[in-house]
Amino acid sequence: MKQFITYINIPEVRGKIPKCQICQKSFSFTTREHQCKRCLRAVCEGCSPFKINHIKKDGKESTKPHRMCKICKEESEQIKNFVEQNHIAYGVDTISKQWLGGTLSQQDYKNARESAKIRFDKTEISGFDNINYSLKEFYYLVGKDNQKLQNVCLTFCSKNPEVQFSAELVCLANFLLCFSSEASTYQLLTIICKQKPPDECIVSILTYCVKGYSLGEDEKQLLKQFLQSRLKRYLITYSINMFNFDTTLFLITQLIKKYDSFIKGLSAIFILASTQLKNTNHEDLELWILRNIRRKDAENKLNSMQMPTPKQEIESRDTSQSVRSIAFSMIEQQDQSQNNELKAEISNLKLQLALKDNEIESYKFQLQQMQSPDDSKKDKYIQQKNDEIAILLARVDALTLENKQLSKKESNYLNQNSIQAEQQKIIQEQQQQIERLKTKLKDTTFENRAMSMSLATSAQSIMSGKEVQDLKQKHEDEKQQLLDQIHSLEQNKAQLQRIIDSQKQLNQRVVDYISSMTINTNVIELSLKPPLERSTKNDNEDYKLLIDTKNQQNQLLKQLLIANQQQIQELNNKLKDIKQMIYSS
Repeated sequence: MKQFITYINIPEVRGKIPKCQICQKSFSFTTREHQCKRCLRAVCEGCSPFKINHIKKDGKESTKPHRMCKICKEESEQIKNFVEQNHIAYGVDTISKQWLGGTLSQQDYKNARESAKIRFDKTEISGFDNINYSLKEFYYLVGKDNQKLQNVCLTFCSKNPEVQFSAELVCLANFLLCFSSEASTYQLLTIICKQKPPDECIVSILTYCVKGYSLGEDEKQLLKQFLQSRLKRYLITYSINMFNFDTTLFLITQLIKKYDSFIKGLSAIFILASTQLKNTNHEDLELWILRNIRRKDAENKLNSMQMPTPKQEIESRDTSQSVRSIAFSMIEQQDQSQNNELKAEISNLKLQLALKDNEIESYKFQLQQMQSPDDSKKDKYIQQKNDEIAILLARVDALTLENKQLSKKESNYLNQNSIQAEQQKIIQEQQQQIERLKTKLKDTTFENRAMSMSLATSAQSIMSGKEVQDLKQKHEDEKQQLLDQIHSLEQNKAQLQRIIDSQKQLNQRVVDYISSMTINTNVIELSLKPPLERSTKNDNEDYKLLIDTKNQQNQLLKQLLIANQQQIQELNNKLKDIKQMIYSS
């Protein structure tokens, strides 16, 4: 299937619309033009203060926030609240309970499904990207299941050979599955397809608009032209994807009640759009209807429809039999029309009564679910939860003991910091000693030079040549000894610095694991909720996984602490050796 739903084209136009399409403020140097990425309106900054992740063309949520106008923000919040409050989920009975009332049944669908002779694995359903922004967001929140959609459509076509497996059927079934199970959707499709539409819907809509809302002759001609070119697009999928989600749901509800109610709802919407007939072409009018017609406005307009009552008197009376027979015939037709309207109203009231009864049954079912179980089950349940609490409390005590041990280890870590400070102080003292030795070396070198010059000039009369050579050799030995000592101190300093850096890294890892232990303890304490709040197996499995992970972390932490203590002992031994070497020098 190449196309899923006939959809309204929303062009992405920038720089060609002179005014904000919400507040009608003209764009200028001070009033910049922006675009809502959800409905593609050209808007000013005041009408589009939000930046939100919107639903892209492929049906996925964008990762980067984009600008959204205030109308789309309000509609988006309404859709989210509707889904949450009514617990809407794809393929689950929610709103369908009100639509079907006491006729809700599963058996008819099961029988039809078992007797269907169609392969369910050979049909591909696509085209979900060709839907408007409002319906796209609703479908994203509700979810989808192509298998359920395929099952319902093929089963329905198998039991109703006159109905073709078309994009229009898929469109209607997919929308109904957002509020119904497979069985309920099958029932709703049967109800809708059994209703015979009027032979000429345009005539009915124009009649309702003229008589019910006093539409003028000029507007009637313009509306007639629009209906002749565009009404098929609305009727082919029962208005789905031609309005925003809330208005579409309103019309589908009217369709399930009665096809004539659906036509009246369309009439109310088109009369709201009649103010735009003179100034827009048909494509722009479709887009205006999608963006601006809301369910509340359509309901109010539908309730204000006033159809004229049949005439009760004949203006002219004739004594002839033919005139009297015509008059009686007119009165009989009027009475019949009035009776039909009364019957329709009675049917509507019966449907509303059935919906109310279904709502009462739903409340009774909820009350039964809220009632407590019998005493034996209740005691067993309480005992089971008490055992779980005892296990958790024992685990908390163990964690508390571990936290105390970790606190001691943390104090040891502080002591290690003081040791590091002491080591740093030793390094500074060694550096000072190196500087003193370098200064002493320079002084010794200077003295050697002075002594050599003195010996060269005058000491020959006092000392022999061998004694002078011995003295020079002695000074050279002292100089070499000082250089070796400086070199040794520098090596010790570098080695000590490496040890300190390694110790800092190890201490940081210990701190990280202490933090991890604290976090895990908090998580387990948070899991100690009242037992009635933990009723699924997934909670127990998550808790066991949490305990296993924590035991592994404890083993790893113990190993690291043992290695840490060994390194500290080695470090202390090396420090003692260095101190002894420094003091001996």
